[in-house]
Amino acid sequence: MGCVVGGGQSALESAALLHEAGAQPRVLVRAARVRWGAAPVLERSLAERLARPASPLGTGWPLAGLCRAPGAVRRLPAPARLWVFRRALGPSGGWWLRERDEGIVPVHTRRYIENAQLHGEEVQLRLGGQGDGPAKMTADHVLAATGYRIDLDALPFLDPRLRQAVARIPGSHAPRLSGAFEPSVDGLYFTGSLAAPTFGPLLRFVAGTSFAARHITVRLARPVAHR
Repeated sequence: MGCVVGGGQSALESAALLHEAGAQPRVLVRAARVRWGAAPVLERSLAERLARPASPLGTGWPLAGLCRAPGAVRRLPAPARLWVFRRALGPSGGWWLRERDEGIVPVHTRRYIENAQLHGEEVQLRLGGQGDGPAKMTADHVLAATGYRIDLDALPFLDPRLRQAVARIPGSHAPRLSGAFEPSVDGLYFTGSLAAPTFGPLLRFVAGTSFAARHITVRLARPVAHR
């Protein structure tokens, strides 16, 4: 039996794939329930589109604004940007994945791991929380799919001296970026999740690559003498 920890897409999709491969996974979710995305509605009335405009990350004015104006997000004060980064999107599973998990893979909500010890080839888990399921669990494998904290110092392929030279966003370990995705070190660029604390949650996803590519390309196309 395996144990998957987390309530987001990585955890839920991993659990489905493990089950479909013949394993017996269980999922531990700290929240009170698993959140699933809504299936996209291709044809909506004008009133519905005005009330809840569509965006690559979902419907609603907040998400639409964050997706359509990442450059404006960068101009917010650092505390506001970090709040948006941490709160704009919580853990959830894709709508198309729901039928492969719900009612098929056991999910224990309001549970988290308090202690884990290796005994032979098994892991013994002591669980906290007031949710369903047992307070103890034994697993052959444990898969942590709980996300991660953005920390520039955790990138071993960058020289330590280079990492130290990169200025950080106050209150975080993420690089402080210009509008062209350039940090305080000239000629270096960061995109993807490392850019999300600057430009908002769009940069956490493939949908943000177009915005990043345009701005970095414009910067690179300038003559070297003017950089």
